[in-house]
Amino acid sequence: MPLILPTTRRALLYRAAAVAGLAAAAAMPLRRVWAAPRFINDPFQLGVASGDPVPDGFVIWTRLAPDPYDPRALPDEAIEVTWEVAEDEKFRKVAVSGNVFARPERAHSVHVDVRGLNADRAYFYRFRCADVVSRIGRASTLPPPRSSPDRLRFAFASCQNYGQGYFTPFRDMIAQDPRLIAHLGDYIYEVDWGLRIRNAPVGEARTLDEYRLIHAVYKMDPDLQAAHAHCPWVFTWDDHEVDNDYAGDLSEAGDDPAVFAQRRIAAYRAYYEHLPLRAVAAPQDNGAMILFQRFNFGNLAEFNVLDLRQYRSNQACETPDWRSGRVVDISACPDINDPARTMLGPYQERWFQLNFARTGSIWTVIAHSLMMMGFDQIPGPARGAYTDNWGAYPAAKRKILDQIKARKPANVVAIGGDIHSYFVGEVKDDDADPASASLISEFVCTSITSESYNTALFESLMAENPNISFVNDRFRGYVLCDLDRTRWLSTLRVIDTVHTRDGAFRTLAAFAVENGKPGIQPAST
Repeated sequence: MPLILPTTRRALLYRAAAVAGLAAAAAMPLRRVWAAPRFINDPFQLGVASGDPVPDGFVIWTRLAPDPYDPRALPDEAIEVTWEVAEDEKFRKVAVSGNVFARPERAHSVHVDVRGLNADRAYFYRFRCADVVSRIGRASTLPPPRSSPDRLRFAFASCQNYGQGYFTPFRDMIAQDPRLIAHLGDYIYEVDWGLRIRNAPVGEARTLDEYRLIHAVYKMDPDLQAAHAHCPWVFTWDDHEVDNDYAGDLSEAGDDPAVFAQRRIAAYRAYYEHLPLRAVAAPQDNGAMILFQRFNFGNLAEFNVLDLRQYRSNQACETPDWRSGRVVDISACPDINDPARTMLGPYQERWFQLNFARTGSIWTVIAHSLMMMGFDQIPGPARGAYTDNWGAYPAAKRKILDQIKARKPANVVAIGGDIHSYFVGEVKDDDADPASASLISEFVCTSITSESYNTALFESLMAENPNISFVNDRFRGYVLCDLDRTRWLSTLRVIDTVHTRDGAFRTLAAFAVENGKPGIQPAST
């Protein structure tokens, strides 16, 4: 079934890559086919998932892995898998079905771009291989482009370190029944560090087999697996899917770019193999992936999902002994204000400019992996910026703010992660002027499990940052968002511990944005 892109220019780059990706997949020859597969264990141990929903379909995913710890557990042969999508959980009314080959060069993963379904409704899906049937997943299509849905509930999360805790926040997330889950980066951690609640499978991943093993072990977490089966997900990445604080083709440790390129290719390939991404995102020959995208929930919300890692300029003012992110005095780092420095890269910038906020949606959402609001981390008159964040890329940030000022969308809301802490606040037209206009309302989620030790530091800096309304890094959790045509409500959900599987959940705080009224206000749920 062909990939159908929206008729409203999604971007020439997207369209060309989609065609190239589908052509490459169609041209990829089948090597040998395992005609009568027999498995030593359940081949669906990694579960099922859906993602990238559109009004007439979504992507469904699984990976055959009877022994996830053994990369040679399956033969170097293609294996035929049957898939079904039904209107009911008992599969009495199958809407569409088919067969696909799980190929060894894709780690026997399966990505099916299901199309031809009815808009704005739930479906159920499953896979079958030989005499084994997978668990059942639930997915839903988006409302039609010109429809006017009354509401949307979705959740977003980031930073799930396997070794530092259990993924139990997803258990509460499922209980809240979101229509969609957005994961905003650090889906895996390539390196094992800090507190160890459970054993990570690899000390530091560098090869394809090592990245595949990390993804597989994460997927065996029951709460993460259940969340994937609950509803469609949308993804962007941050750094730990590859290497801490990497920028474009440059590693944190200053490795030979040719060596790091091979590592990045391996990491990107494993990322695609383990997530429900459509063909447009499949790694190209040089390993590059097109992950940025735009989709609409009727005219209620436009989502702009950005990639802040693959195309960015290197961090400013690096030193030979410090190549990762750090706080610098902006006045002492002239590189920061170089107008050529980019966060999105020229192609993604052009894509963003072409159609951003042109749909007339009530809520225009920027979904990305970092925090955009100004955060001065040096007390006193000097202004400090963290070199791995938007604060050290002012020219790139200015382009987005100028686009908002030119298009004048009704309400712009940014959602982000990375910092292992809740931040709620506003992106000002001028970070140095608290009285300047608020152009974006921003909600940043804490981590699912990853540690943070910055409570005293963050709280001490609030006087320097009047644009930030709330900060808390004491808890792990996620953000639940309820949108209607008059209000955006973000509820910060937390768990008292991720060190055991029996933590208790509660609401830490809630904040609202009123339609047509810039700024964030405390709210009750």
